Amino acid sequence: MKRKEKTTDSESRNARRSHSELKTIVQVKESEEETWKEVTRVTTVSRNGAGFSLSRKCTPGRLVTLVLPMPAELRAYDQDREVYPVMGLVQYCNKGMIDGEKRYHVGVGFIGKHIPASFKANPLQSYRIVGMTKDGLWTVTEAETPFKARRHPRFWLALDVTVTLLQRDKKSVNKENAVTQNIGASGVSVVCSLDATIGEKVKFACKSLDFYALAIVRNRKEKEGQSATLHLEFIENMFPVEKILLAQDESDSAQAEDHIPDSAFPPPAQPPSDATAFEFS
Repeated sequence: MKRKEKTTDSESRNARRSHSELKTIVQVKESEEETWKEVTRVTTVSRNGAGFSLSRKCTPGRLVTLVLPMPAELRAYDQDREVYPVMGLVQYCNKGMIDGEKRYHVGVGFIGKHIPASFKANPLQSYRIVGMTKDGLWTVTEAETPFKARRHPRFWLALDVTVTLLQRDKKSVNKENAVTQNIGASGVSVVCSLDATIGEKVKFACKSLDFYALAIVRNRKEKEGQSATLHLEFIENMFPVEKILLAQDESDSAQAEDHIPDSAFPPPAQPPSDATAFEFS
């Protein structure tokens, strides 16, 4: 089959994450009686997830609730509401420092605003992702065992990259601009329509972080009408995740505040005193 050079378009990047000036209330249940919450700035956001930092640790695999003034184009529901209540599955929680204080960089995948019955029964229940709805939200199921951290944590982050298929016997260059879904020291997932199959080698380039490496295609997932997702494992070189953490620390340090500004909410909305008051069901 003849391979064609393709370029992803804006529709294939509908889950792309972008830098954000939003603030959110994050609420975490430690038990039926114990709950804590914190106001924080959202560093990256998309229809299906967000990244932010907290002063306390969140356990990966657990569910947390968020309330934020999400842009309408990124919402899966409640387009006309002033704020957007959503539950998130914690995907990673990495310790860092901001202005000499310990902080935790957290990434969550959005699952909607309906609370699973098992969570109501046990807020410490662990979950895992099993698919995605037509609205672009993740579907989850109960995990039989607690979340097991990867040897190399993944960061749910959109980076502009290029992926080039290595073809020794062909003169044509099969290269495509792509966007990462998540990335770690040893590998990356990219939204990419490059016609690469499992076992083939590609060149991976992230110009913004000055990283270039060879990689092997370990998996390829496709859905009708959407660009494929390629799961790549880096060969020899390791991705400099410390640059991601440093960028997050600098961004949080420059804009850290202890309150939600009035401008973040369309008047007359005020920061909610209790996130559970917002139609979580």
